[in-house]
Amino acid sequence: MRLNKRPPRGLGPSRLQASWLKGSAFLIFLAAIVLFATVLVARFSHARLTSYFLISVLGGLCFAIALHARYLILLRRDNQKTANTLDITGREFKSIFQNALDGILILDNQGICIEANPAASAILGVEQEQLLGHSLGEFYSNPQSFADNWASFLEKKYQRGSADFVRSDGLPLFVDYTAAADYSPGRHVVILCDVTQKVNAERCLKESEDRFQLMANNIQEVFWMMNANTKEIVYVSEAYEAITGHTLAEIRENPSSYKELVHPQDRARFLTKLEEAGITRTFDEEFRIVRPDGVSRWIWCKGSSAPAFDAGGTPLWLVGIAQDITTRKHAEQEIAKHLAEAEAARAEADALRKATLTLTQNLRMDELLDTLLQTLLTIVPYDSACVLLTDTEQSFLVARQMPRETNRKNVVILEVSHYHFLQKVLMTRNSVLLENTRNESEWRDSPAFGGARSWICIPLVVSENLVGLLSVSSKESGRFTREHLRLAKSLALSAAVAIQNARLYERAEIYASELELQVKLLKETQAALEQTQGRSRGTEH
Repeated sequence: MRLNKRPPRGLGPSRLQASWLKGSAFLIFLAAIVLFATVLVARFSHARLTSYFLISVLGGLCFAIALHARYLILLRRDNQKTANTLDITGREFKSIFQNALDGILILDNQGICIEANPAASAILGVEQEQLLGHSLGEFYSNPQSFADNWASFLEKKYQRGSADFVRSDGLPLFVDYTAAADYSPGRHVVILCDVTQKVNAERCLKESEDRFQLMANNIQEVFWMMNANTKEIVYVSEAYEAITGHTLAEIRENPSSYKELVHPQDRARFLTKLEEAGITRTFDEEFRIVRPDGVSRWIWCKGSSAPAFDAGGTPLWLVGIAQDITTRKHAEQEIAKHLAEAEAARAEADALRKATLTLTQNLRMDELLDTLLQTLLTIVPYDSACVLLTDTEQSFLVARQMPRETNRKNVVILEVSHYHFLQKVLMTRNSVLLENTRNESEWRDSPAFGGARSWICIPLVVSENLVGLLSVSSKESGRFTREHLRLAKSLALSAAVAIQNARLYERAEIYASELELQVKLLKETQAALEQTQGRSRGTEH
């Protein structure tokens, strides 16, 4: 390895040692000058030098030389230590260079590789001998990009970044690099870190996230994720906006705002079940939300805990979907409504069948009328009702009334001319429904009507012959509807026939009684005649 090395701090001669070396050298120099000057002066002045003086000068010179020699020896020892330290440091640097996991390249000013460690060869997929003498730009997927980056690097002296390489075997290579210029004149260090696996993993993760986002954004259901502890939304798909009418920005700004969307009547149940989900780890509820335009929508929300738990075994996340089931709910309601109507129609038909059977089998007028009014009460909620049978062309007889008035003993006859609506029914043979008699100026009450506020009157017609009227009353205005009128008319059809049959039966009984009486009288007359004839024969004999 041809890296220039500087001695570590603390190595080499100290300042004190250098000062002593300079001082001893100066003393030697000074002693030599004094001795030389003394000799010259003595020679030219023909003066005699004393031995003491010469001995003193020579002694000082010897001392200075000895002192200088001492520090030269100490300096040699320090230099040896420095050399050893530098050798150890060099071996350390070489070991790091050879065994570093990151690639280290030494490049010249043209980007030509001068030195490379084994990691660099492994990363680039080329032998170390083949790497030396080649430009680093040969490994760039875009050589022009290397030229631009290298020029910028030489100008700025330092650079960090990422680069797309191509290995010698043609496989793509992604590296993060750090480059430092002129660590030595014309020498530059580039350190490469192989991040191919990281980049590939990030790309796979990004592709997976993109696929998930594409799926989440193109399904009608809302995909959501929330914190199992705080119940705050951490992710929700774009379908949230279409279903709730609120933007994603709102739920991101306030992760608990979804709770305010739940219909007030469903909110307590929803929040209770949501809290229980932290224990049961499942959530499956149907509830209503209220959109900003005031429209209610039915939502089916189902979720479960994600496979991530804290130290206590409590789930960290709840994930699930939410689906708009308003159409299904409306369909279920329609089906339930139709089923209820069908059941009501079946019950109505069954009741009418039984009533018709009962009415047609019963030929006793009193029992027939009681049965009629009792059956009517099961399908029309009245307060009072009565059957008016025709008495004359302009009057009706109150034949039966419910509830019965126990204190009534007189027969009640209603004159048609006194009651406008009775006259209207008599003339048109059409039913009448009054939702509020107070709004009818021509209304006139009667004990037979029981203080009616809602009133129904249905003609009882058989073969275009009016046999009577069915009057139904309620003390509450608006109590009767068109449906009640329809049900009462259905019952009135069979009731009219039954009443006509009961009348015929009564007349037949009357005729039978009269016939039986006539037969009895005839027999008595015949017996008296025979007795008289017998007596006459006895007298003749």
